[in-house]
Amino acid sequence: MLVGLGGNNGSTFVAGILANKKQTSWETKRGTEHANFHASFTQCATAHVGFQYDERTGQLQDVFKPIKDIMPMVNPCDFEISGWDISNLNLFEACKRAHVLEPTLINALRPELEAIVPL
Repeated sequence: MLVGLGGNNGSTFVAGILANKKQTSWETKRGTEHANFHASFTQCATAHVGFQYDERTGQLQDVFKPIKDIMPMVNPCDFEISGWDISNLNLFEACKRAHVLEPTLINALRPELEAIVPL
């Protein structure tokens, strides 16, 4: 549940989750972009969890694990998204109004975005 679901931050957040859920690609001025969680600490960061002995070299090697595998967390693609906004525009219209996302991405997510209307 997000307050400000139809604003710049809310609509961008929702579009990012949906793009990752659908593994969407879209055209930009710089070429084709692919949905990813590169800016998400919980999805991309790793932590040092110990060492592993390499019998071949006789040396210890660092072992890292993704944060999402260490701490129990919900996969962002499993989020059920809803929330409130002062505007009653569906998220497709809100994304177009915000001018934050590429039009090709917004159009690729149109059915899912239109289905989300703020409370």
